[in-house]
Amino acid sequence: MKRTISQFIGMVMCCLPVATSAQTSEKITSPIKLYKEGRQLFLQKSYAAAVPPLKAFMSQQPADEMLRMDTEYMLVCTAYELKDINRVARLRGYLDTYPDTPYANRIYALMAASYFYEGKYNEALALFNSARLDLLENEERDDMTYLLATCYLKVGDVKEAAIWFETLRASSSKYETDCTYYLSYIRYMQLRYDEALKGFLSLQDNSKYKALAPYYIAEIYAIKKNYDKAEIVAQNYLSTYPTNEHAAEMYRILGDSYYHMHRYQEAVSAFQNYMQQNSTPRRDARYMLGLAYFQTGVYSKAANTLGEVTTINDALTQNAYLHMGLSYLQLAEKNKARMAFEQASASNADIKVKEQAAYNYALCIHETSYSAFGESVTVFEKFLNEFPQSSYAEMVSNYLVEVYMNTRSYEAALKSISRIAQPGKRILEAKQKILFQLGTQAFANTNFDLAIDYFNQSINLGQYNRQTKADAQYWRGESYYRLGKMPEAARNFSEYLQLTQQTTNEMYALAHYNLGYIAFHRKDYTEARNWFEKYTRLEKADNKATLADAYNRIADGYFNMRRFEEAKQYYAQAESMNTPAGDYSFYQLALVSGLQKDYAGKITLLNRLVGKYPNSPYAISAIYEKGRSYVLNDNNNQAIAAFKELLNKYPESPISRKAAAEIGLLYYQNDEYTKAIEAYKHVIQKYPGSEEARMSMLDMKSIYVDMNRIDEFAALANALPGNIRFEASEQDSLTYIAAEKIYMRGRIEEAKTSFNKYLQTFPDGAFGLNTHYYLCLIGKEQKNYELILLHSGRLLEYPDNPFLEEALILRGEVQFNQRQFGEALKSYQLLKEKATRADRRLLAETGMLRSAASLRDDVEVIHAATALLSETKLSPELTNEALYYRAKAYLNQQAESKAMADLRVLAKDTRNAYGAEAKFLVAQQLYHTKEYTAAEKELLNYIDQSTPHAYWLARSFVLLSDVYVAMGKKLDARQYLLSLQQNYEGKDDIANMIESRLKNLN
Repeated sequence: MKRTISQFIGMVMCCLPVATSAQTSEKITSPIKLYKEGRQLFLQKSYAAAVPPLKAFMSQQPADEMLRMDTEYMLVCTAYELKDINRVARLRGYLDTYPDTPYANRIYALMAASYFYEGKYNEALALFNSARLDLLENEERDDMTYLLATCYLKVGDVKEAAIWFETLRASSSKYETDCTYYLSYIRYMQLRYDEALKGFLSLQDNSKYKALAPYYIAEIYAIKKNYDKAEIVAQNYLSTYPTNEHAAEMYRILGDSYYHMHRYQEAVSAFQNYMQQNSTPRRDARYMLGLAYFQTGVYSKAANTLGEVTTINDALTQNAYLHMGLSYLQLAEKNKARMAFEQASASNADIKVKEQAAYNYALCIHETSYSAFGESVTVFEKFLNEFPQSSYAEMVSNYLVEVYMNTRSYEAALKSISRIAQPGKRILEAKQKILFQLGTQAFANTNFDLAIDYFNQSINLGQYNRQTKADAQYWRGESYYRLGKMPEAARNFSEYLQLTQQTTNEMYALAHYNLGYIAFHRKDYTEARNWFEKYTRLEKADNKATLADAYNRIADGYFNMRRFEEAKQYYAQAESMNTPAGDYSFYQLALVSGLQKDYAGKITLLNRLVGKYPNSPYAISAIYEKGRSYVLNDNNNQAIAAFKELLNKYPESPISRKAAAEIGLLYYQNDEYTKAIEAYKHVIQKYPGSEEARMSMLDMKSIYVDMNRIDEFAALANALPGNIRFEASEQDSLTYIAAEKIYMRGRIEEAKTSFNKYLQTFPDGAFGLNTHYYLCLIGKEQKNYELILLHSGRLLEYPDNPFLEEALILRGEVQFNQRQFGEALKSYQLLKEKATRADRRLLAETGMLRSAASLRDDVEVIHAATALLSETKLSPELTNEALYYRAKAYLNQQAESKAMADLRVLAKDTRNAYGAEAKFLVAQQLYHTKEYTAAEKELLNYIDQSTPHAYWLARSFVLLSDVYVAMGKKLDARQYLLSLQQNYEGKDDIANMIESRLKNLN
């Protein structure tokens, strides 16, 4: 090609004199001189100097196309040589202008080289392959071939790269060394270590590669397990080039060699140097450093270092987890060991490692009694299924029996036992215990029917464990008691007492207490007293409230048997214990004094009661009884004063209805007719439809008769509000009585028709309120909720009628079930105001709480829950419910300290749903207030306790991972998330929580 170009230029020069002969000498030679000057400089590779004369020549706009093409060629070549940023565009533009140029082949090569230097290797390859490199001059051909081979290497085509490097090495002494290096590198990448080693060894004294070749030499020696040679090369290199950029890798190779030669302390030192000099150390180096720490007994560093390499699911990770577990065992951190073994046993990368890890995992589960999601059972079963021929199999089988006896994963254990074809005595004993525990778990969640079913199964298994059978009978009795099935409850408590051998514990004492209550409810006071007296002898005064209650019931027994002195003795003993029920004892003492005709003493006691217990539900009755005592003591004026006090303080109380009637009667007896009439009018107007109103009407009629003012009475009667008549006509009375009899005979539909007919016939009948009440009851029996709402609403029109409480109970229940929570809340609030019995007040407060909670009215929830919790005899189930709703309301109101107090009480028992959530919420609050150590402690305790409510336990695992992230313990966070991911089977939002957090951790 060089010869062709020269011939072309010579031909142009010969033609020039002829073409310019008519011009002056100066004008003829000037452009040619510029051209020649530029060309000469270009050929001398003085590219920057060649540009001005060449551009000057082109500015003359030479007419000869051949010269223009040649000059343009030289200019674009200088752009390439001078690394002009537009060199590729200029080279391509030249080809577009002169498509038939003889320089096209070289232009393609220059464009390819330009792309190479710009790092655009694929574009470079395309152009190199469009050029004939063999047509270039020898030196340039070798340069371009070197670039082409390097391009293939850059794009990862090592096979093609090797071909071109081999070709170039055979033809070019200039690139022989470089080709040897790259060919050795390619053989290294192809795992052809012997060929690579031979090549690198030939370069170790080469000035260009002597600081690089030793790295590959040492690496290959380490790969080929020639660790002594690798050590020598690495040591020599580090002595010669201690600060070289490859020094870090030499420390790694040195650490690798020491590790495999079991020189672990030296390995640790080498790997530490490597880590210090490399911000992104290799995973296998971290792994070996972790194992070196393990071998030298630095277990905390071993666990932490190995934890950093467990991001990929492979054999290295599996073995890292195994040794993490072994390290944690040495550190006595069995929970962390358990989780590490769990991850190692979940991998199939190495079956031997899996077996060892699975065995250690099972042991950790057993030794820590851990069973958050049933692992205590499933892990042993899984091991025996996966490794039936393992040398550990017999030991695992023995452990499994122990697990059955001690596990808290009752459902998993029961399923496991059901898969055993012929269970032995110990396994059946375990099954008996598991069924019992499932029963207590159902009891804690107020599912009493399910609890009875489990207790039945446990008892029916027999007497593998006598005490378990006895305890099952006790709790079956408690379940029947909660369901109101007293005969069944009594039978179970009696069977428990006959069977149990633990006669000094609380349960033994409470069985007597419960039997006392069952007898008390059926009014067998002698038997009840005997049971309660036995209880008081057994109770060690730890449970003061229950003991005081027992004394009260003994006293009640004597009271009903009219043995008043004994009754007073026990009431006094109950009151002296200063429990919340002391007001009842005081009240009963006062009643006993009255029955003994000690009215002065009764009045004194009642005054003391009101003073000592101002908020007592007996305060109203106390004032009334005080008035009655004055009546019996013939002190009518004092009696009237007492009854008026009651009316002023508690005008809405049904007891006030009786007091108001008593006032009228006392004025009547004192011949104060005007005052008597006013008092009776108050009763009739305030309490229409009541028996007191009816009697007041009759008494008032008698007064007017005595005063010979019958017409005035008739006018007064007609003017009374509500159109309620107090004296029934014969037809009115007979029609009502007939309907009532039909109802009493159980002919409900016919009774409904008759009652409706009564209301149509006598819209203002004397028995209208009674009829509305009966129609409410019929609505309940027929589940006709509209009927209940209609007739209870009519009853509410007379807010102090005798059927009001029952009507409100029915109405509130219907409204709540129909999700009319606001209306239900009003009904229950009114019921609480009107309740005359403790059980109805309790029902009202419970309804208020649930309605307010459904309305999300936090203020009302707190008020209702607090009132409910102040009740003296509140069941554990209602206590938990009230605490739960109040705690949630406190949280919504940012009253965190108050919420925490309630939550901590609930969290003591995680068997029930309230306690399970509360335990989580306690930890969550600690996390929010950045009390991370306290939160961690709470959560670990929860995991240790476990719960049948798996969702909240799973949430606790997730929260624990958040706590660990906040504490900078990301490895621990990841471990708990992975453990949860493998064991939690719920179909809810937990999976997304795990996934998002693992993604952030990775």
